[in-house]
Amino acid sequence: MTTPTSPRGDSSEYDAVDQPSLASFWSLTSGQREAVLLDGILQTHAWHFARNRAYQQTVAARGVGPSLDAGALARVLRPTSQTFKSYIDLLGTPFPQDRPLEFLGWLADQLSIELPRARFSRFRPRYGSLEALLRAIEAIFADLGLEILTSSGTSGRATILVRNQQALARTTESFYLSFQRYFAMQADHRAIFIMPRQTRIAMARMAQFSTQGIGLAPERVHFTIPFAAQPDQVRIRAGRTWRSGWAGMVERRLWNPFMHWMGDRVVTPRAVQSTVSLLRQASAAREKVLLFAGWTHLHAVALDILRQGTPLRLTPGSLVGSGGGMKERYPHTPAEIRATVAQAMTSADGEPVMVRDTYGMAEGNWAAMQCRHGNYHLPPWIHAATVDANDALQTGADTTGLLAFFDPFGGGELFPAFFKTADRVHLLRGDASCSCGEAGAYLAQGSIQRVDLLDEAGCAAQL
Repeated sequence: MTTPTSPRGDSSEYDAVDQPSLASFWSLTSGQREAVLLDGILQTHAWHFARNRAYQQTVAARGVGPSLDAGALARVLRPTSQTFKSYIDLLGTPFPQDRPLEFLGWLADQLSIELPRARFSRFRPRYGSLEALLRAIEAIFADLGLEILTSSGTSGRATILVRNQQALARTTESFYLSFQRYFAMQADHRAIFIMPRQTRIAMARMAQFSTQGIGLAPERVHFTIPFAAQPDQVRIRAGRTWRSGWAGMVERRLWNPFMHWMGDRVVTPRAVQSTVSLLRQASAAREKVLLFAGWTHLHAVALDILRQGTPLRLTPGSLVGSGGGMKERYPHTPAEIRATVAQAMTSADGEPVMVRDTYGMAEGNWAAMQCRHGNYHLPPWIHAATVDANDALQTGADTTGLLAFFDPFGGGELFPAFFKTADRVHLLRGDASCSCGEAGAYLAQGSIQRVDLLDEAGCAAQL
């Protein structure tokens, strides 16, 4: 296949020289920022249109060619809920390990780099698990530096995303800058994540990326869920997508109940015990702490501290962060959990410890972090908009609709990160300034509504 010519003038590698420093966006005015973002979107579209078969087919069917007009941005948006799950329609199964070659064909179409097809013959006809197939892809294409991430969705129909080292570096930059700015996290914090260290789930991987970027020493970073979380384990525990025949019966009747028993009796108690122990050690040593977890795990930790009878006093600058949404069947709301955390953990002056939520998704290379007034601030290198019922972009500074985002610099050379989410939000942008003093686009507190199926929404509490 002939390699098409890049709109930036090269004919081989992605031209990273054009990529601005993400930190520089905070020093730009809103007008300057939008001009840089629009130019980045147009260039990124042209580069990927020439190389990415799936993207080209989708947007060409909407009348978009190699050159994107600024008035046609809505036409290049792809749905987050479908784009990286579309292998299911092609294969006719949510189990890529059953049809590796067809899955590789799908994957090759999704990427703007070439997967050497001569290596496809090195794959087995079938694999015993999705994890085994994904490891084989990373090993056989090791020279490409691929890392495959999955969503934490609870339907068992995994979002499958590929990043390479260039994209991972950009993602790391994005996350650690946001953690520094919105959570004031520095290298002197002790970071505690109630997540598994060994997993492909994007949220946990993002946590690892952010601590690496900030420069935290490995011994100051803790992942307190003591077992790995592989894609098939997440699927079986969710209990909504099963293998066919005898294998599915074993999953349904044996492994699913056993995994829930293990979660309730072993995994969560160990994670909570380890987390509380680390918090007490940090309190005694007067170390600043970042505790980050899903709401249900934060609730379990707070209840355990209160049961022990001595609320924790954390060093000023400590922070509790949450992310991943709520478990559908959990009986307590985030507001109730916040109140319990406030009783269990205070700062040294007796004030409740700060609790901040985050909003993001596996398909994004960014996170919107909550400020002290409860609003979710989008990083300034993201062009955010809402779409109306007719899939048209709304251009005002104060709009409500499905969130769409254009990340021209985060997707790198693998795919264009232009997506329409299934989340209805109240978006303020332009010169709008939050009460916290931060300028730029943000999602209003309490406005995020998941309008897609609940079983497709990310849920860190399902780990």
